[in-house]
Amino acid sequence: MTEERKPLPSLRRDLDIVPVMHEDRPMFVLRDPESAESENLALSPASMAAASLLDGNRDAGQIQSMLRESAGVTVAYADIERVAGELARAGLLETDEVVERRRKILQEFLDSPTRPATLRGASYPADTLELARLFGGFARDAKGPGKPFPEAPANGRAPAGLVAPHIDFNRGGPVYAWSYQALAECEPPDVIVALGVAHASPASPWAMTPKAYETPWGPMAVDEALYKEIAGALWYDARADEWVHRKEHSLEFQAVWLRFLWREKTPPWVPILCSSFERWAPDRAPSTISTVEEAIARVGALLRRRAKKQRVMILAGVDLAHVGPRFGDELELNAELEKKIEAEDRKSLEKALALDADGFYLSVVADGHWRKVCGLSATYTALRWLKALGAPSGRLLSYGQAPDPAGGIVSFASAIF
Repeated sequence: MTEERKPLPSLRRDLDIVPVMHEDRPMFVLRDPESAESENLALSPASMAAASLLDGNRDAGQIQSMLRESAGVTVAYADIERVAGELARAGLLETDEVVERRRKILQEFLDSPTRPATLRGASYPADTLELARLFGGFARDAKGPGKPFPEAPANGRAPAGLVAPHIDFNRGGPVYAWSYQALAECEPPDVIVALGVAHASPASPWAMTPKAYETPWGPMAVDEALYKEIAGALWYDARADEWVHRKEHSLEFQAVWLRFLWREKTPPWVPILCSSFERWAPDRAPSTISTVEEAIARVGALLRRRAKKQRVMILAGVDLAHVGPRFGDELELNAELEKKIEAEDRKSLEKALALDADGFYLSVVADGHWRKVCGLSATYTALRWLKALGAPSGRLLSYGQAPDPAGGIVSFASAIF
C-alpha cells in the first residue's frame, strides 16, 4: 500500500523575485515584502521552476512529472520536498502561520490611527539632522540644482502641480532636489492632492486612507473634508484596498520631503495610491472606460470648486521606465539602450507637460508598453486633474536614470506646473 502524498503549500504570490548572477551562475532571490527582517532565499533555476509550480494542490510527485514533461527537466523528488521545506522555513509559502501573521500585520495597520513611517531607518536616516544633511547634499550636488534650499520663498504663488520621483533617495536624490527646490521657492498651497503608485496593483483604481503619514518631522495631516469629497466621488469603497498604503514607498518619500521643507507649516494633503489602469485599458486611453472617466471628471469638478477658495496643488510621486533583466527583459544593458529609453521618455514627457493626458498614456503603452512606466496611472490622473484646475503647461526641471542592482535601468524626472 503506497503512502498518500499530501499537496505542498502554495508559493506566496506577493514575493519579490529577482534574477541575479552569483559566482557566474544564474540564481533567483526570493524576498518577503511584508517584513524587512525575514530571510532572503536564493534558488537555482531548476529549484525556482519547481517552486513556481507550488499551487497548494500539487504534491512533489506531480511537480516532478510536470517539470519532466513540460520542460524536460529532471528534479529529484527529495529535492522538490527540500526546496518546499526551505521556502516554508523562510516564511515564503502560504502556510497557516504565514496567513495568521499577515492577518495580524494588517489588523495592526488598520487599527493604527496613523500610517507609520515604515522605511524610516531603512531607506533613509531616522535622525532628522542626518536626513537634513542628506537632502542638503542632494540640492548642492552637481546633478541637482547646485544650490542650498532657500530660507524663504522667492515666489508668491503656490504651484498647481509638481512631479517628483519615488525611486530610493540614494539613486534619485538630486532629481528629487530639483522638484523640492522649486517647491521651496514658492508659497505653500492650502492643500495637496498626492498621487502615488500602488505597486501591488489592487483592484481599486485609486486606494485612499484617512490616516496621517508619519515622518521624522511629524505627521502629514489629512484634509478630512476633501478626503471625504473625493472618496464620495468614487463608485466603490475608497478604503477597500487601504492596506496598500501600509508599506508603499511612493508617497512616504513625498511626505518626508514635504515635512522637511515646511515643518509645522506643511499644508494637509489627501494621499491616493493609483493602481494599474492597464488592466482596463492596455492599448487605449482610460478616458474610454466609463467608470474611470466619470470618476476622474467628478473629482476634477470638485477640485475646481475647491480651488475657488483654496490653493490646491496636485503632487505626483512617480518613476518612469523599468527596463532590463530585473523586469523580465532579455536585453543587453548598454549606452544605446539608455539613449533609446531617454528619447522615448522625453517624447512622453512632452505630452505630459502639455497636459495631454491621453497622448501621454498612449505614448507609454505603445509598442507593448516596453518601458513599463510604473507611474503611468498616477501621472495620467494628475494630468487630468491639473487640466480641470486650469493649470498652465509644465516645465521639465530634470531627468535622470539609475541602474537597478539586480540588472536594469530605472528612469525618472522632476517637473513643475
